[in-house]
Amino acid sequence: MVYVIAVSFAAAGCSGGGPSGGAHEAPASVEKPQQEADLTTVKLTQDAVNRLGLRTVKAATESAALTRTLGGAIVVPEGRGVVVTAPVAGTVMDASGARPGVRVRRGESLMTIAPLVSTERDQRIEAQRGVSSAEAEELAARQRLQRLEQLLKDGATSMRAVEEARAQHQVSVATLTAARDRLAGASRNPVGAQGDLVVSAPFDGVVQRVAAVQGQTVAASAALLEIAQMDSLWVRVPVYAGIVDDIDTGRPVSIQRLGASSAPMRGTYVAAPLSGDPAAASVDLFFALERAGSSLRPGERVLVELSLRKNERALVVPSSAVLYDVHGDAWVYEDLGGRAYARRRIQVARFAGDRAIVTRGIAEGTPVVTDGAAELFGTEFGAGH
Repeated sequence: MVYVIAVSFAAAGCSGGGPSGGAHEAPASVEKPQQEADLTTVKLTQDAVNRLGLRTVKAATESAALTRTLGGAIVVPEGRGVVVTAPVAGTVMDASGARPGVRVRRGESLMTIAPLVSTERDQRIEAQRGVSSAEAEELAARQRLQRLEQLLKDGATSMRAVEEARAQHQVSVATLTAARDRLAGASRNPVGAQGDLVVSAPFDGVVQRVAAVQGQTVAASAALLEIAQMDSLWVRVPVYAGIVDDIDTGRPVSIQRLGASSAPMRGTYVAAPLSGDPAAASVDLFFALERAGSSLRPGERVLVELSLRKNERALVVPSSAVLYDVHGDAWVYEDLGGRAYARRRIQVARFAGDRAIVTRGIAEGTPVVTDGAAELFGTEFGAGH
């Protein structure tokens, strides 16, 4: 009896109303799938092609220099940092214009110093008095010389008297010149209402370090602050001494800020004082930035791509053909023929001069747009992009 019931249940399970055996239904499906290239094709008229001035070059496998990426640091060039010193011994009365990190203009007030010696407080006044006195003496000597020259013409005086008057006038002119130079020197540090000297910025730059504060008494020629010119910056790259001879310093380097997605900056080798680190067995190479951004800071770490003297075969395209979107992805436009252009995503390994080394995205012989690529990018996304 038990056997019969078991067989009945088995038969019922096999002949139940479940789904018939067939292909398993997928959990998801994509309708009308399209490739990325099908979404980025731009077709132009012949007039538009002529107006944009498009020019294409085929991607080719060429010999390119090997590179090595090392860490570097932004530094102020030698001689671009100046230590401003105290003109006289005195007390710092106001140091509001000298704050680290503040950009200053040439002639801008940085500090005021009250001299300890009273005569030094009045040095500009004394210089001005000396100029006035010398001007009066020069005027009197000139007028006397003119009178004697007239008397000599009338035969009422001797030639010797005229020569003595002329020599006296030359002495007075020299005295006036020295007095004016003395006044100009005193005017470089203007004197305030209370006789305090104003220390001004010698050039445009950034205050790097302040060594004196308000109320502090300083000696003559004591360091007050340090100003660095930031219009040109260098990159210091420590290189292992064993490979320094392999670096081709005749080629420009590519400099990239950490975490930045913008196009890299370029730098050229500059001769600088020899330096190195014996503990790290490295020597320092210096490169001048062709365009120093205002946001770069001395001491900032960057990545520097150096060219080696050895070459390799690689797929290259002109660097002018490479475009970057807001996410930092690299693209080129492929010429499909018939005035149609497709945007292709590529992977750029590095730049070798004016060429980009491409590792993925296009094949050898692919015609890519060089001149007019940026205009084509703007045509695709609109002039506002």
